[in-house]
Amino acid sequence: MKIKLLILGLIISMTSCSPRIVNTWNIDKYKVTNDKGKSMTSENIGTITFKKNGKGEKKLNYNLFQNDYSDTSPFEWNMYNDYIVLKTSNKDKDSNLNKTWIIVEDSSKKQVWKSTDGENMVQILELSR
Repeated sequence: MKIKLLILGLIISMTSCSPRIVNTWNIDKYKVTNDKGKSMTSENIGTITFKKNGKGEKKLNYNLFQNDYSDTSPFEWNMYNDYIVLKTSNKDKDSNLNKTWIIVEDSSKKQVWKSTDGENMVQILELSR
């Protein structure tokens, strides 16, 4: 009985160390709003994968403001209490998603993040598993 409890405790402690973000997520919605209130939304733009080692991969295709974007760049990530930072792993290829995102909703099945471009645009990402 003690061995079973010890094994159960080890399993729980090993899985609790891994942030809930570690997984492959569908990006259901990517919305961008400019300072004039004009917004564009792209839906089902691809997937983003977060690995336990702090690295990740994106597989995205979307259109915003009549521009087509494709993003398959690797990235590094760090998650904090209420925000997540995505940064490029490849200096030659940057991404619109590589930035600091405020986590608005954080559950095991759904994530909602918000960010800005540092000027006049606000972005919202909705992810699901």
